Amino acid sequence: MKWYKKNNHYLLLSPALIFTVCLVGCGLIMAFLESIRAFESPSFDTYQELLAGETFITSLLYSLCIALFSTLISIIIGLLLVRSTFPVLKRLFPKLIAWTPMVFPHFVWGYMLFLLFSQSGYFSSLLNLIGLMDDKVNFPILFKDPFGIGIILTYVWKEVPFVILILMPVYEQLSRSQKELVYTLGGKSWDVFWHVERPYVFPVLYETFFIIFTFVVSAYEVPALLGATYPKMISVLTFDWFFGSDWTKQPDAFAAMILLTLMTVFIVFILFTLTKNRRIFLIQTNGENKEYSKAKKYEKLFFLLIAISTFLPLTLVFITSLTKKWEYGHLLPDFISTRGWHVLLVNSPQLQEAVLTSMGICILVLIINLLLGIPAAKGLAFYEFRGKSLIETILLTPILIPAIAIAMGVHLTFIRLGLANHWSGVALVHLLPTLPYTIKILRAGYERIGKQQEEVAISLGGHPLRIFQSVYLPQLMPSIRSLVFLVTVISLSQYFLTALIGGGAVTTMAILFFPYFKTADDSVIASFSILFAIIPIVIYLMVEVIFRLILPKQTR
Repeated sequence: MKWYKKNNHYLLLSPALIFTVCLVGCGLIMAFLESIRAFESPSFDTYQELLAGETFITSLLYSLCIALFSTLISIIIGLLLVRSTFPVLKRLFPKLIAWTPMVFPHFVWGYMLFLLFSQSGYFSSLLNLIGLMDDKVNFPILFKDPFGIGIILTYVWKEVPFVILILMPVYEQLSRSQKELVYTLGGKSWDVFWHVERPYVFPVLYETFFIIFTFVVSAYEVPALLGATYPKMISVLTFDWFFGSDWTKQPDAFAAMILLTLMTVFIVFILFTLTKNRRIFLIQTNGENKEYSKAKKYEKLFFLLIAISTFLPLTLVFITSLTKKWEYGHLLPDFISTRGWHVLLVNSPQLQEAVLTSMGICILVLIINLLLGIPAAKGLAFYEFRGKSLIETILLTPILIPAIAIAMGVHLTFIRLGLANHWSGVALVHLLPTLPYTIKILRAGYERIGKQQEEVAISLGGHPLRIFQSVYLPQLMPSIRSLVFLVTVISLSQYFLTALIGGGAVTTMAILFFPYFKTADDSVIASFSILFAIIPIVIYLMVEVIFRLILPKQTR
């Protein structure tokens, strides 16, 4: 019993830690071994050829630039929006509006922006209508361009809501009295930011920077749909080498991902070590800012910009889904029709299978996330122990190093275990980009609740499971609702991981979307895009019903 109490945190962390170590470690080791097997005996010649070749270096530098610009712009805009609209965003409805783009996969949101900003898009058509542009060829090329402008635009539009999601809890915990003290001593807004906000905000921004940067630099879907044929992002180049007809290029694909991994992994441990104490200090603030000042006019104006940037793409894709004909230069569609929905739902026999498969995988991924994430989050939130920074780093490695590198190595293991080309293997690999977020969200929920209520329940003789159901679960529901949407959307958006592990035998909505995108039938693609938002809502409602049956009546 004493051993259990003394090592309870290790028992809580073990399931998630063992799973992460096995999946990540096995994936990276297998990927490395495959990268040095290009010749008869193990050799590093593949790495030498890659580093000496122009194709890889150009692709790597291009990817790093796209990721750097996308990440920096997203963080700057997100920080400015939170600081300028916090009194508005602290309310539930405005907060949901700001987070709405997160409901859609990146490549779906990219298609919405394509409808707006392409040469034949709505803005180009509007300029032609008012006489400012004679022909659509005069509109700047923002998509499939060699500079990656469309890719950056898509990532910024999608990642700004994520930055807002991460920063809002930080600003909710900041001490209001400290801000007032700075103003009383003659300080200005910059002094408040630098002396009061910066010590708490910057450690979170560092972590957010590497999460977004690592995701963008190795993401496949958006560059594959909206990028140019040259130069290619490193993920697209790797995909071509791995799935191409030239099998001799497969070691190059593994080596490329290993090199990309080495460029990001070495700073992760240093990052968490440097920010550990500041994070603890943040969660110990006394929450003096429970009462907020009323929103000012400029704050409402900034929020209006957020709302417009959210609803404009959504409105356009909804109208497009009901459009039979929309001539260039016309403000509104020429003919309204449900043909796109009819083609999608009636004339697409694969879609029903894909929807059911996607929902089944999402639900399984969600269940495993909760089973692994709830105890791990509690262990990280309530216990201080030797090696905590290392364990935090390990649990976050799937989103701090390229998931493609891990998945390519895991694929070889799954083939031996019989998990490849099966939905169960796809569900397991979808845990790579989802489990770290689940642990982070639930950890924040536990930190908000605290341990005092559990200690009282234990002193009264409460059973651990009963304490969790009656004390923690009702108060964790906001966090669980958030991760239901996040996990579902991330799982739905996985094309590369699903194609790799599923091997064409597992058909999900993401797998079908790519062929639909190439049909150039906007009404069908727009209808498909809306369907991606409907699935998370359906799963959310299902989860809500289940928890209403589980939770005590007084907490509903």
